[in-house]
Amino acid sequence: MLDVFGWTQYRKHILKARVTTAGFHRRVRGRFGTLAEPDLLINDIRPARYGALVLPGGFHGHGFDEAYDARIYELARHIHHNGGYIVTMCVGILPIADAGLLKGRRATTYPYSRHDNITRLQAGGAIVVDDPVVVDNRIISCRGPAASLEVVLLLMEMLMGGETVREVRKYMLS
Repeated sequence: MLDVFGWTQYRKHILKARVTTAGFHRRVRGRFGTLAEPDLLINDIRPARYGALVLPGGFHGHGFDEAYDARIYELARHIHHNGGYIVTMCVGILPIADAGLLKGRRATTYPYSRHDNITRLQAGGAIVVDDPVVVDNRIISCRGPAASLEVVLLLMEMLMGGETVREVRKYMLS
């Protein structure tokens, strides 16, 4: 996400994007040891300032469980109800289902977990689709990490238009 949107800073003629990262802690360690320092803590987010919420996936029992916090649900509802996009990777769609945003909507999730992600998505009212990427009502979901680049470029297109995506693709994928 950060790398792809970072390419909007590469040339003067490309529209510029600003990405703000947020978390529950000042330092976040990923499942495979990656360390990140979010720009904001969750309580400091002002949802009216954002056109999208990106919720990455993760591993249950290894930090991802924080995504089921009521503050995430409220943030997702607020951004979506104000016309913003919700973008998820892998199991990141599950808290969006829990927030009530998928009733009668198509979505997908990571199917190869020890947890029954599909049943949980259905319990949230989603129509589960077996596609790598699903877009429905400004909500993007994907089955797993392999679709992440496609998902980020879809969001970029929705927010900034096709010309920006073509330019970023040209410089990033050359």
